[in-house]
Amino acid sequence: MYFPTMKKPFSGKAGDSLVLRTIIKELGQALPRMTDRPEQQTASQSNEQMHVQMPTQSAQDYQPILSAKNLSIGYRYALPIVSGMCFDFPTPLTDSATALHKKRNNILGFVGPNGAGKTTFLKTCIGLLYPLSGELRLLCTDTMSSTFRETRKKLAYIPQNKPEGNSGQLRISVREAVSFGRLGKCGLAGRFGPEDRCAVEAAIARCGLESLANMAVQDLSGGQFQRVSIARAIAAEPAVYLFDEPGSYLDQEGQMAMQSLIRSLSESNTPLILVTHDRILIELCDEVLFFEKGMARLLETSTFLASIDEI
Repeated sequence: MYFPTMKKPFSGKAGDSLVLRTIIKELGQALPRMTDRPEQQTASQSNEQMHVQMPTQSAQDYQPILSAKNLSIGYRYALPIVSGMCFDFPTPLTDSATALHKKRNNILGFVGPNGAGKTTFLKTCIGLLYPLSGELRLLCTDTMSSTFRETRKKLAYIPQNKPEGNSGQLRISVREAVSFGRLGKCGLAGRFGPEDRCAVEAAIARCGLESLANMAVQDLSGGQFQRVSIARAIAAEPAVYLFDEPGSYLDQEGQMAMQSLIRSLSESNTPLILVTHDRILIELCDEVLFFEKGMARLLETSTFLASIDEI
């Protein structure tokens, strides 16, 4: 603590009083005044620091489901089908008010004309094809890395199936076919326990296949066969569903059932990536990746639908 240095000593009451007043005056300049209300000043400074230094919760927690950086896709020894892909899905919501009120289904749609590269990109996402150049990440894992093998076990891929393709398969029942979805959980040599049986029966019920559970897969229609594929994927309890034209080769009734099923899957908070031309399924998507003329752009679904409605 600082005390003033007196050049001449004082004695008596007058001298003591002068020294005391001098000390009090200098202490008053060094200490904060009582009227400053330091608790308010501290709170104000704290709020300002939080506003400037601390990122929003969405920025802290944001991890894209699917991201691409300078990505080119296609088949080896051929020209790229799509080049220069750069995006993060879902697009981060920087506005905290928007993030609070906007409900997301975590659905990404691949849309565009036939032959534009949608299915090629879907196969690249799951590692069936390698990127020609650039970087592709699914669930924050580079698809070219050695660790992506573990990530693939968390994916459920439902390919585009044709009804006439069922005849050459092994003659197994619907229940047995759905049970294959549990192999990733219990393994080929693992024990198929009560938990696995419950998951299979729940998937069969969710897809409306109870009455067909003991029927041979070869005897099913195209729509029923597609539902078996989805039930198998549901039984696997994946981290991401990937659909390739889920409504193809189905009649109107089958398409309506498929739309209802995918809508129910969207409510489970498990991300979905789907290739589709179905307007109803597109409307369920948060964003769409629009493929056209060797390029792909990530768009808000409302923006994409508004653009095609103007045509």
